[in-house]
Amino acid sequence: MGDRVKKIIVVLLLIVSIIPMKVEAKTLNDYYNELAALEKKYNQANSSKRLSQEELNKIGNEIVEINNSIEKAQNDIVKAEKDIKKSNEEIANKKKETDEMLKFLQVSNGGNAYLEYLFEADSYTDFIYRYAIVTQMSDHNNKLMDELEDLIDNLNNQKKELKEKQVTLESKRKELNDKETTIRANVNKLTEEGTTIEQDIADLKKQIKKYKDMGCSMNQDISTCMNTASGSGWNYPLVYGCVTSEYTKNREDWNPGSEHHGIDLSCVPEGTNVYAAATGTVARVVERSSCGGNMVWVYHIINGKAYTTVYMHLLSISVREDQQVTPSTIIGRMGGGSTASYDYCTGGAHLHFGMASGHNAFGFNSYSFNPRNIFNFPPIYGGYFSR
Repeated sequence: MGDRVKKIIVVLLLIVSIIPMKVEAKTLNDYYNELAALEKKYNQANSSKRLSQEELNKIGNEIVEINNSIEKAQNDIVKAEKDIKKSNEEIANKKKETDEMLKFLQVSNGGNAYLEYLFEADSYTDFIYRYAIVTQMSDHNNKLMDELEDLIDNLNNQKKELKEKQVTLESKRKELNDKETTIRANVNKLTEEGTTIEQDIADLKKQIKKYKDMGCSMNQDISTCMNTASGSGWNYPLVYGCVTSEYTKNREDWNPGSEHHGIDLSCVPEGTNVYAAATGTVARVVERSSCGGNMVWVYHIINGKAYTTVYMHLLSISVREDQQVTPSTIIGRMGGGSTASYDYCTGGAHLHFGMASGHNAFGFNSYSFNPRNIFNFPPIYGGYFSR
């Protein structure tokens, strides 16, 4: 290799060594683009929610109609069973009456009671009258029993048809309930875990204004503008604990089909201190969200690479936006049962700890990754970690 080539290589290495490395830098211009993307997503989500809600309303009305039809069919079945029972009792009574009449008409004691009854007539007119009475009584009872038996057959057929209709309606109701569950799950996916799109848009607008007021230029790395603290390592956010729920794209343990962009840590009581996982700067604070409760996002630069961590379901928050934090800084205290009144995504004492690449306190889920990629957490319910 010639001396000239060697000199060029040395010069190039020197240039590379003195150029500052910007890893995943984010500028004010990027934030404007994110805001536009969020607003577009918001409009699309609203449109999807509106269409979904219209379909849910339609399904709800159909379910109400089916429930009414099922209730009517059940009432009709009960009525048919009562009518069948009543008709059977009438048939039994008529048969009893007929049997008693036939006893009178039967040949008994060697004589014919039927003929005796007729021949006891005082006149031919009386004879005709007696004959007509006996015949009519027999014909009437036979006809009445035939009609009652036909009624029972019809009622049994009606009961069978009603039960078949009830089975069909129950199947249709299940189908509609399943469809309703699917649509609601799809609607839930339109909402970011932790914050709503509306909340993201409002907070991002405040952040943009803050960075502009700080004098950040459109293409300046925000981390340099806000002087994000750098660090070289990670620490568990709890002094002691265990894993109770995994980072997953399908939250079967809580809401099938939903996503869980973090790892849940617990096995310690509510009120336990939550610490920053690394040196950094508090980027965002949200209080009393309906799915996440009290939440804190922190921006980090660890070994030259940008990260975001999030801490959800806090009982209280101990930091403020733009505050510099270290692994010894208490972010807040772990919440649980006492925060469930406004945070429907918590069912007990635990910390939702999430990580994302880059500085992304807004649209965090799109950049999130499994914290196990950084931390050596024990298996779920399979041991404990400690700082």
